[in-house]
Amino acid sequence: MRILAIATIAAALALSPPAEAGKGKGKGKGKAGAKAGKASGEEAEARAILEPFLKPGADLPGLSKQLRPSTADLAAIFEADLAGKADKIYGPAWDAGQLVLAPKPGQTALLLASATSEELKAGAPPAKEFPGGWAKVTGQLKPGLRFWRFKFVEPGKDLGMAFDGLVKVNGHFVIVPKPYRLLGG
Repeated sequence: MRILAIATIAAALALSPPAEAGKGKGKGKGKAGAKAGKASGEEAEARAILEPFLKPGADLPGLSKQLRPSTADLAAIFEADLAGKADKIYGPAWDAGQLVLAPKPGQTALLLASATSEELKAGAPPAKEFPGGWAKVTGQLKPGLRFWRFKFVEPGKDLGMAFDGLVKVNGHFVIVPKPYRLLGG
């Protein structure tokens, strides 16, 4: 089976280590604490979705297919024009089994980073964890979403198979890899 390379080796990117369990939970009152708590809870969910990919003998195509966005999901992520384009481009790749998340042998650890739609638009520090192409697509992202960038790595290493575009919409996680490529040019 031919697998479309939706991952890149992040040789030039220095990503921060994964967030520790409980880190970022806001104990104080106000929006910042609530957002941090939401991110931490969502991080646990993201880990639960992604860690099965690291298990020996995992059904990678089956696990990946569970992350396929529906037309409604794409409409919840992108403005109308890009949502339609995303459906036309991602759909055939999913149908052909080309969008498969896969670690390389020995990659049994997971690194996660996230940024909200608003942080990506503002170029805030969390946005620095994402490929530069995300800056091109921020005007097409719906507000209030948290996007995840993750890497499958060998334990103790920072470099590995890098993926981006994991997002929770409509009550479940989907992946829209490298959405800036939908814009062309």
